[in-house]
Amino acid sequence: MSTETKKPNLLAIVKDLGISVKMDSLNALLNTPPPKSWLKEHKGNTYQPIERVKNNLVTIFQDYDWEIKNCSIMANSILVYGTLSITNPITGRVRNLSGVGAWPIQLKSGSKPLEIENIIQDAIQKNAPAAESLALKNAASKLGKLFTDGGSDVEFTGMYSKDVPMDDIKASQS
Repeated sequence: MSTETKKPNLLAIVKDLGISVKMDSLNALLNTPPPKSWLKEHKGNTYQPIERVKNNLVTIFQDYDWEIKNCSIMANSILVYGTLSITNPITGRVRNLSGVGAWPIQLKSGSKPLEIENIIQDAIQKNAPAAESLALKNAASKLGKLFTDGGSDVEFTGMYSKDVPMDDIKASQS
């Protein structure tokens, strides 16, 4: 009796190897850390600007929808919850990704966090969009490292695009 565990033959169980190879390529792109030139730093925190995230969504998926589901105040922060919808360019499947973002409401200097009466006049106007940006970035980060600051611990390993002979791909499409 052999103690070796046989790996499953993925090529034998895949319905359309051509799509799987293409999906490997898309997933490899999405899980590539962003170039350092895309990142910015603020108060010691590295982040990817929302403009870059939106640009990548349009570049890769051609279009996207972002819908705010809820906006509320929790303690002294604005909390935004929304849904990002993208269409997979290979499969046509619509994917909905939830995101949440919070941003502290600016208070007059020396105020305690819950002293709502000390909110700076235009704080909500400025801080709500910041919370929304964080929520959209949080949703997009679920697509892969490309939409993050590169610090994700998830590693993608393509299973279908490794050493798959073109004859096998063509045969799976017949």
